[in-house]
Amino acid sequence: MQIHQELLELRRQEKRITSEILDKLQLMEDCRGYLELGHSSLFDYLVRGLQYSEATAYQRQACVRLAREVPEIKEQIDQGRLSLSAVTTVYRHIRSKPTKEKRQTLKRIENKSTREVKQMFAEPFKAIKIQKTEYQDRVYLRLELSHEQNRKLEKLKALKSHKHTIESLFENFIEKELSAFDDTRFRPTKSRNPRFISKRLRNSVLKKSAYRCQYPGCDSSHFLQVDHIVPIRAGGDQRPENLQILCASHNQLKG
Repeated sequence: MQIHQELLELRRQEKRITSEILDKLQLMEDCRGYLELGHSSLFDYLVRGLQYSEATAYQRQACVRLAREVPEIKEQIDQGRLSLSAVTTVYRHIRSKPTKEKRQTLKRIENKSTREVKQMFAEPFKAIKIQKTEYQDRVYLRLELSHEQNRKLEKLKALKSHKHTIESLFENFIEKELSAFDDTRFRPTKSRNPRFISKRLRNSVLKKSAYRCQYPGCDSSHFLQVDHIVPIRAGGDQRPENLQILCASHNQLKG
């Protein structure tokens, strides 16, 4: 059948293109070129710069980082012996393992489906897992707990039952954590240590930045740090006008 042959050829091209994309992403990761484009990480670049979904971006990031130690996985993916989803599934279990053990594990999952790989690495205990689904008018959160975690939650719910329902417990926790960033009424510090930044001053700088990285082109709201515009080594101090907010990656890029 002609259409079947055409699909087979496209499938072969798809594998080759995937391998080429991983090669280019490896180069981008090595030179950290995404930082100059205003992205805080390779993952951010994949999502915002290349318009991948978060799930697809994580797959490619996992493969790129694993390929640094085990470069032959790109050929195995190209040949169809490993799938991106299978590699991603196993990545978090082996990323801190020695290279030899990584190779052995990847050999074990060759030609196996993602479902089979998940079964191989099933964990008897799971950490708290939250699945978020967004709709136009609301957001649903699905909370997955172990029996022990649920026991602790039920105990807290019982102890707070005179004041809170389980729903208001979560709301109260969120409000309490956010309120720690509300107080921005700082006073000029008397400290001679230019690295000393009071909690209120930090809150003020964060609020001024709209809780976003201020590096041009970057919009990250994660891993934010207070940075001295004029570095301390160049005589910069902790006056508000010399402070800005950068994500960890762009703060490191600035040096």
